[in-house]
Amino acid sequence: MTKRSESGNDSDASRSLGGRLLALINLRPSEVAPVLLAGLMFFCILYGYFFIRPVREAFGVERGMDELRSLFFATMAASLALSPVFSWLVGRFDRRIFLPVAYGSIVVMLLGFAFYRAAGGDEAVTAWTGRIFFVWLSVINLFMVGLFWSLMSDCFRPEDARRVFPSVAVGGTLGALLGSASAWAVSGYPFEMFGRDLFDLGITLSPPTMMTVAAVFVGLAGAISVVLSLIRPHADPGGDVVDDSPNRPRRSALREAVDGLWLAMRSHYLLVIASYIALLAVLTTLLYFEQAEVVINAEDSESGRVGIFASIDFWTQFATLVLQLVVTARLLRWIGVGWALALLPMIALGGCIVLAMGEQAGWAAATMLGIITVVQAVFRAGRYAIARPSRETLFTVLDRDEKYKAKNLIDTFVYRAGDFAGVGVDAALAKIGVVSMMALAVTVAPIAIVMAGLALWLGSEQTRRANTDA
Repeated sequence: MTKRSESGNDSDASRSLGGRLLALINLRPSEVAPVLLAGLMFFCILYGYFFIRPVREAFGVERGMDELRSLFFATMAASLALSPVFSWLVGRFDRRIFLPVAYGSIVVMLLGFAFYRAAGGDEAVTAWTGRIFFVWLSVINLFMVGLFWSLMSDCFRPEDARRVFPSVAVGGTLGALLGSASAWAVSGYPFEMFGRDLFDLGITLSPPTMMTVAAVFVGLAGAISVVLSLIRPHADPGGDVVDDSPNRPRRSALREAVDGLWLAMRSHYLLVIASYIALLAVLTTLLYFEQAEVVINAEDSESGRVGIFASIDFWTQFATLVLQLVVTARLLRWIGVGWALALLPMIALGGCIVLAMGEQAGWAAATMLGIITVVQAVFRAGRYAIARPSRETLFTVLDRDEKYKAKNLIDTFVYRAGDFAGVGVDAALAKIGVVSMMALAVTVAPIAIVMAGLALWLGSEQTRRANTDA
């Protein structure tokens, strides 16, 4: 009798502990398996991407800054051209079939790139393989992540998404962090943190081998998507099965874009949001090219450049994780949306001023590399962990059409237009021979000041609209 009682108490304690854990992460028992699978799928996608992202960056700077600018233009043009095609494919085919086929196709293409790069031979073939890989990975990453979140929107109802998506996102953050750390560790570049060499795996992987490893993780993501589709039926907010038939009516991507443009032009609030995001894209692009210039000057070998880019990605993801866990929620509560958005351009300006001071003082290439690593890590972490949540908050006070149609236009076409402008500004500075860090700081200063002013106005207007709706 006593043994049964003790056994029962242990079982109750176990259930109680499990219940407390679920309450802590805000999940229901029936959601544990799909959320774990979703988190694992997102982990595999971002691990694979961040494992080969430094390879893409190294390929991009192989032949200097002029070619990198051309590759950037090609990437943006391909993204804009393929975005409507991607939207049409997602809307046309059942995602339970389309997702594994899409991820499987990415695996095949990765293996193809690995084969051609490993074969070497003709220098022109090798060069074109690197160029095409740079553009391809830049574009395909958007589609991989977009497909994942499309699946999530099918698997979880909107009222459940607020609870489960943060847990799912943790898988992606861990994948990005470990993917970049792994790329750094196998690049042959010193794996140092806080001035200490942490470990030496004794393994150096070539870019083709890294592509093959990434293909394995993308393939795992595709396999998990099949399992998720089987255990979690696609349902709309009312719980009915989604009509995925090819004959159901759909609006074209062009019509959605035109509607979004019309809505944005009628609203001062949306126009200011669009202006802020376009200028953010300009800043991001200028810092990206400055980072590439510093890496070119600091390292000649392909493996060394892969390691440098991987280290920058690692520190960015590490800083993002810390900000997400410790800072973001409190910061938004303490200083508000407007000041949170204003922080990012000020970070960029401060980083450019420090770089300009270092250039004037004649600091060594290694020192400048360390500074640009810190600047990029802080800027990109602030962009992901602080500015992005603040930016999404701006759309919560809009009606449904503005929230979806106009937002989609701003997130794609407006942001890409800012990219184009950033490349144009950088190319213009190079053409007139003004390529110093001081010139960069002078260029960034007015952009940062205007962005800060827009951010403060947006924060005030968002608060006013939220109080009016309440």
